[in-house]
This record gives sequence, C-alpha cells and structure tokens, in this order.
Amino acid sequence: MLEFAIYDSADDFLSLAVPNTAHVELLWNEVSFAELDFDSDDRAMGHLIPGARVRVRWNGDVILAGPVVSMSGRGPEGVTTVTVEDDFRVFRNLLWPKPDAAITAQTDEYKRYSGVTETVVKDAAGDLADVLGASWSVAASTGAGSTQRVEVRFDKFLDVFGPLLEADQLTLTFNDGEIDVVEGDTFPRVLTEDSGVLGDYEWTITAPTVTRVVVGGEGQGAARVLREYVNTGRETEWGFVSAAFVDSSLAEGVTDLTPDAVAAFTEGAGRVTVSSELIESDWFRFGTYKVGDKVQVMIGPVNVTEVIRAVVIDDSPSGGTVIVPSIGSTASTVDEVLGLKVSALARGVRAQGRR
Repeated sequence: MLEFAIYDSADDFLSLAVPNTAHVELLWNEVSFAELDFDSDDRAMGHLIPGARVRVRWNGDVILAGPVVSMSGRGPEGVTTVTVEDDFRVFRNLLWPKPDAAITAQTDEYKRYSGVTETVVKDAAGDLADVLGASWSVAASTGAGSTQRVEVRFDKFLDVFGPLLEADQLTLTFNDGEIDVVEGDTFPRVLTEDSGVLGDYEWTITAPTVTRVVVGGEGQGAARVLREYVNTGRETEWGFVSAAFVDSSLAEGVTDLTPDAVAAFTEGAGRVTVSSELIESDWFRFGTYKVGDKVQVMIGPVNVTEVIRAVVIDDSPSGGTVIVPSIGSTASTVDEVLGLKVSALARGVRAQGRR
C-alpha cells in the first residue's frame, strides 16, 4: 500500500499524510512525480509548503522522495492538489565545461568524457555535484555499457546522457544522496499474447539507416584523418548499403575514431520495439518488477527485450489502488517527440559552431 510522509527542508520528519486521492508516476531515467489531493483544511496542508519534502513508500520501501514543486486549489469544494517531484530532478541541471571553477573562470571550451556508458555518466554526475556544490556520493563503476566519447558545454545532464543510458538499457538512480547506474533485472517469464499480461500493443520492425560510416577527424582537406567503418552484419541481413559521414568535433590528437562510428551506428540502428500497457496478474505484480527492469516479449515475428519505462499508481476511495506498468516509448505525443528532436538539433548546432 501507499504511504506518504512529510519532511521539512532539512529532511526532518514532520508528519504522515493521507491524501484523498493519489496519482504516482514512476518513470525510467526521467523525473518521477506524485499528485496528491487533500481537503483544503487537512492538517497536512500546514506542512506542505515551499521547502517541504515528501517520501512515498510502497509496502514500506521508498519509491519516490523529493520536494513539493507546486500547489493548486479548486472550489467551492475546497480541494488542494500538491505535486511532488523525485530528487532525480537534479539531472535537469546544466553541466559546465570546467565544473570545479567559478562561472567567471570557464577557460575550457567544453568538457570531454570518454569510456563506457556507466563510467562517463558517473564521471559527469560527480562533475554536476561540483557545479551545484552538492555532497552526494557516486558508486564505483562496474564497466557497464558501450564505449562513448561525448562533450558538454552548458548542456543539461539528461539531454546528453539520457540517450546513452537508453541505448544500453541502463538505469540511473539517485537514492539517499548516492548516484548509481545499474542494469535492471530481467523478469523470469516471457510475455506473450497468452500470458495475459500484455494489453493492447503495437510493434515495429524498421531497417537501419546507417550500415557504414566515414568519420572525419583532425586536420583539414587532404591532410584530414579519415576512417571508414562497416557493419557487415547489417548489410548482409538487410541487403543494402546506407552510408553516413560523421564530422567529429572530439578528434583533436585522436586517431581512433571508433567511438564516433559506434555512436552513428547506434543512432542509425534498425529497431524492433513493442509498446504496451501491461496487466498485473497473480505472478506479475509491482514488487516482483520495478521501473528499469526488463521483460522479454514474443509476439509473432518479434522477440525483443524491453524496459519497463513507467509504473502509474492511482489510489482513490472509489477505485482502490490501480497499478499500470508500461513498456515502449513514453514520448507518445507530437509535442514530446518534437521536443526530443529539437533538443538534439540544438546540441548539434552548438557543436557545429565550435568546429
């Protein structure tokens, strides 16, 4: 069952809260949130003020913890809605080219990170702590993920590192002041049409848009370092060539341009995806799975492992507690998809201007 506890800005306990209704969305590598409805004269409203924090527990385990970010009311019934966001929201902040220096001493044009996904994300998280003057800890890297080479210049943390985590199906966590990157567990049973867990679903199989890459590195004109990389497996499977050129802005003094090619192959990979709201059963219940865990789905020609990207929990006197997990993309509206594309385009334009 859901429980809600209120704390002050120093994280000292104030009171428990019992909202009339609760809507909780636990999101994979995004900011989870809760919307809680109270009577306007509820005693909890004396504590749910700017600076307050709320911990949301499910069967005793904390599933969301963070600050109150908005309050709104409606009448004449006198209902107040309080919105709480998870502390994961810190990853919306900007990274600096020189994280340990003042804004007036940003003498580096950009900050580079290289290594496997887990390592670069954790290195960047440590730098974000420096930027914000925070004292959180970062767990040691175990070496998970693909080889990366990225740069930042006043970019939002999630804009840069969110796509890398998604491509490797890794989960970024921020709990009790500790940051970690983990690989979710794989649910032991395969989900099929006969399992009773898949609701209405959509699946797609799309061809790759990149099967070979030419990367331009350091130098200009005929003196420029050039490398070609070919994914023969893709070309054999699909029976065609689709070439792309990558102009690497990270290649100063570097002759190994493999990470740039890997990034292009990842972006231009073929896709096998399934999107579906899932139906809980006696063997598939929240607690036996969590956000970031993986499920294997077999439907017709599709055999794919998808991440549980969201778990929505609604609790009300009339409807009881209803839990709806889902797999597949959470960017479902035109505005959300456009926003992701515009963000990526903006980073590309900034990078182009530095070459």
